[in-house]
Amino acid sequence: MTGPILRAVAHWLRIRIVSAWGTVLTLRRAGAGLALCTVLLVMSAAPASAHTVAGQGATNYRTTFESISPPTPGLSVRVLDAGSFIELTWTGGYDLTVLGYDREPYLRLGPDGVYRNRLSTATYLNVSRVLGPVPAYADDTAPPQWVKLSSGRSVVWHDHRIHWMGGPTAPDILAAPGAVHLVDDWQILLTSARLTAELPQGVAPTVTIAGRLDWAPGPSPWPWTAVLVVLAAVGIAAGFGRRWANILVGLLVVLIAVDVVHAFGTGLDQYGSVLHKLLFVVAGSYYSMVAWVVGVIAIRLLARRNTDGLFAAVFTGLVIGLFGGAADAVALARSQVPFLWGAAVDRGLIAISCGAGAGVFAGAIIAYRRNRPEVPGGTAVADDAAAVAVSGSGP
Repeated sequence: MTGPILRAVAHWLRIRIVSAWGTVLTLRRAGAGLALCTVLLVMSAAPASAHTVAGQGATNYRTTFESISPPTPGLSVRVLDAGSFIELTWTGGYDLTVLGYDREPYLRLGPDGVYRNRLSTATYLNVSRVLGPVPAYADDTAPPQWVKLSSGRSVVWHDHRIHWMGGPTAPDILAAPGAVHLVDDWQILLTSARLTAELPQGVAPTVTIAGRLDWAPGPSPWPWTAVLVVLAAVGIAAGFGRRWANILVGLLVVLIAVDVVHAFGTGLDQYGSVLHKLLFVVAGSYYSMVAWVVGVIAIRLLARRNTDGLFAAVFTGLVIGLFGGAADAVALARSQVPFLWGAAVDRGLIAISCGAGAGVFAGAIIAYRRNRPEVPGGTAVADDAAAVAVSGSGP
């Protein structure tokens, strides 16, 4: 009598040990897979947020254009991308030259198109937001060597005179960060051989484009943080509830839709043609695009209460939550946010991406732990090897 009892106990223990080991293997593989995906995505990501596809990200430094002096018919100016670029359009009948940092000829616009002086140091300093390297042949005192950029009448360039170059925050800003502070009055000078004849007597033969750089404090991030926390809590609660599948499907639909709007609102705010803007969307959102596809798969599976959809949901929540939300979270407290439909809309989309992404990620993990498929004996099927071992064991 003792022999059959001992064999039954040993059989029961073997099933439990194999099942537990299979569960550990599954969790380790899933965790390793998610960790590997995350590491690869982070290592290959650009230093800037996944949706700030070019130029200046969210900031509290505000660049504004104020005047053209003296007024020059045919000349118009715009500041783009939160001060990252300036656009100049000139429709006059003669050439107009933009002067560089040492008052050397830098750009030339006129009836024949747009040209840039390859010997101007500004040509190379303006390559990036931090001063680019200047080759040895650049010489601001040498006669200009013009290289044609286009046959149009407009030019867009990055100019260090109009944006914050970094460095220590000014003491007056530190003393009152909630107030607006003037940081600098900036100027860009233009000239032409024709200006001497065109301008009134006694006026210097230059045109001054003037503007200002201000510190403009951002809003409080706490209202958006509350939205984030509520959405995350909804996802976590869904994992413990009986309607986990329906709620996670709803969160996934919201998460994907919000991230699509966020990606296009960021990309379409860039300057250039429609094709150029769409390319910016793709370049800045390819991680999210993968998550959109995986998220649709998760929705289809979860709609049938298939627990396989929970793995896809974990991936979607993680990627969009990180690259569509957390990477841009600084915008929640910044006044200058480059976004097509306004800063408030962008902040709302970022808060939803963070909250819904966290909720889907955590809720899907909880739901899987509570709703794993079970074999008739009550043991969770955690691994193929474990299932084979269980079915192959004898009494």
